[in-house]
Amino acid sequence: MKFGLSATFALALGAPPEEQGAYACRLASLCEEVGLDSIWFADRTVYPVDLAERYPDRWGPGKSDPGGQNVLEPVTALSFIAARTQKITLGFSVLILPFRHPVLNAKMVTTLDVLSGGRVVFGGGLGWMREEFEAMGADFAERGRVTDEHLEMFKALCTQETASYSGRHFGISGKTFYPKPVQRPHPPIWIGGSSRAAMRRAARLGDVWFPIGVAPDDLAARLPALRRMCEDNGRPPGSVGVAMGLSLELDRPRTDGAGVRAPLSGSSTEIRDDLRRYRDAGVDHAVFSIPSRDWSHTEDSIRRLAEEIAPSV
Repeated sequence: MKFGLSATFALALGAPPEEQGAYACRLASLCEEVGLDSIWFADRTVYPVDLAERYPDRWGPGKSDPGGQNVLEPVTALSFIAARTQKITLGFSVLILPFRHPVLNAKMVTTLDVLSGGRVVFGGGLGWMREEFEAMGADFAERGRVTDEHLEMFKALCTQETASYSGRHFGISGKTFYPKPVQRPHPPIWIGGSSRAAMRRAARLGDVWFPIGVAPDDLAARLPALRRMCEDNGRPPGSVGVAMGLSLELDRPRTDGAGVRAPLSGSSTEIRDDLRRYRDAGVDHAVFSIPSRDWSHTEDSIRRLAEEIAPSV
């Protein structure tokens, strides 16, 4: 099982704008120093000022801090990180593909893969916040089809000497695309989303299925369906890996209304046991966010994750 850090919350909640560049370097260097596998940036353009009122299940009292949606643009941020690291994997968790044209996006992602020496994971998803689609002038109803075509065209651009693709929304013919990525046939494609549709997309177009916060028992119950979907698409049943986005709250136990502890919150022993359940359920890679405004707590959590927890999982 591999471990990565989602930089989104640590940056958004941990530093004022003029310090975020130095903070990002500090965070990435720490992850590389302690041996974490990867660092990840999420994608958000704009969001409603009354976010918590509109989506109380996500951002109501006792839920996530809406300020965590103030994220840096991920291609730019990971390019900045790439120049200051040597070996850590650079992941998108995930790019909202309906907001980006596939040719320009492929140009940016493959350029980053070339400049970083083949360290990119291309995480993609279709997005979910209708208000963001309205602000971006994107078609919310067509986001699934647009995402599929984007991924199909990305593969064509990376693998074909002369790029050719024809879809309902995008097409290209008789064009040379440069640069081809270092990783062949293309950077690994991680499909974000917890829905059955996301599973089907991963089985058809992805290398890894990447949901957020699915409980271990629920995940284990769903993986046979993922394997069948792979077979339905002519792929070996175990050809799609499983990653999980999780919130890590070390020494800060969080409970629900019934007093039940939330997974990945509490002592290192409790978190280690939680991760073993995820490992046994089929998770190959855990990507943690650390929702903290305190750098010392963030640093301590990262070091203890690498030193106390990961070795025994």
